[in-house]
Amino acid sequence: MRRVTIGIWRVGLLIGLMLGLGLVLAACGDDEQAQSSTEAQQQTTPEAQQEQPLQESAAQEQTQQEQSAPAQQQQQQATDSLAHQQAEEQSEAADATQQQSAADQQQTAQQASSQDQQSQQQAMTPEEAVPEGTRLITLFGDLTEIVYALGVEEFLVARDTSSIWPRVVEDLPNLGFAGALNAEAILGFEPTLIIGTPMAGPPEVLEQLQQAGVDVLIIDDLNGLDAPQIKIRIVGEALGIVQRAEALAQDVEARMAAVIAASADVERPLRVMHIYIRRGGLQLVSGAGNKAAAIIDAAGGVDAAAEAGIVGWQPLSPEALVAADPDVYLVMDRGLEVIGGIDGLLEIPGMAETRAGEGPYVISMADLYLLGFGPRLPEAVADLAGFLREVRVEIDAEDSQASEE
Repeated sequence: MRRVTIGIWRVGLLIGLMLGLGLVLAACGDDEQAQSSTEAQQQTTPEAQQEQPLQESAAQEQTQQEQSAPAQQQQQQATDSLAHQQAEEQSEAADATQQQSAADQQQTAQQASSQDQQSQQQAMTPEEAVPEGTRLITLFGDLTEIVYALGVEEFLVARDTSSIWPRVVEDLPNLGFAGALNAEAILGFEPTLIIGTPMAGPPEVLEQLQQAGVDVLIIDDLNGLDAPQIKIRIVGEALGIVQRAEALAQDVEARMAAVIAASADVERPLRVMHIYIRRGGLQLVSGAGNKAAAIIDAAGGVDAAAEAGIVGWQPLSPEALVAADPDVYLVMDRGLEVIGGIDGLLEIPGMAETRAGEGPYVISMADLYLLGFGPRLPEAVADLAGFLREVRVEIDAEDSQASEE
């Protein structure tokens, strides 16, 4: 900071004139100090921050917060320096014009120094970024969706067969089923990081990949509605973009809270049973503790299997179906296709003997969309809630017509 000094009056000046000018100077100095302090505070008051887009790095917000502290310290130093300067000028009995010039120059120097310090602070604050040279492979669809939602899909070099969303991901090489991996095929893509679920394997292949110097991260399969946020934060930390991941996690959490609030206090909730069907005759009913139970509850329904005492996955049986007597069947698109649609579904013993089968009231949704528990989970729950409302309207209309007859 530059300091401007002023000359003193010669001894021959009249004492009365010196005292008069000193009183005027003191009054001007006080006014100037208050004005300079107010202007300095106004110049550095941060503007209200705007909400950042979903895919934009949250590092800018942190940078602004880091800059505010040195800026306030700079203001206080400048104010103290200005007060000291004015005291010296008064003791030297300078004329008012010279004092004003000195204050203006000092304030200009203060502003330049503050701007230089802020520029240096900004230059020293790095932006979040995935490390250069990262070559990523994801081994389940929800993790692949998270990578795309974080906006770092350019680092993906391959994916497993369950990674089908967004559709553009199908342009990447397909490594096949995540549970039947081939180490040589994976190493051919020279990955530096592999992120998968407990389904990934076999274990000896994962061990071989680690021995080859590849980082392998396995994220537990989670059944709670907070699963997407947890997985997003883990993936973000692994890729070195913690703040961007936190912004996405908070966005998903807010959207989920809004969906749950909209579905709360549903009058006469429908009793829903989730049926899992695959090729080879695999037919299971989902009960308490599974993902479907959390989704049905969040959408404003009641899990009929959990209500009937079924826990986890149980083989589908006519007795269990009739005992639970659900209002609606919830199935996956792929499973419904395997058995030939709704007609094939109702041919399964016991399926047509329930309220859901008599309708028939069947809701079919995409597997990964509903059970993947990725960034789209709030939208999937909202869609299920909408389908349940539509079924309720149909049931009420049929009940009303039956009562009239």
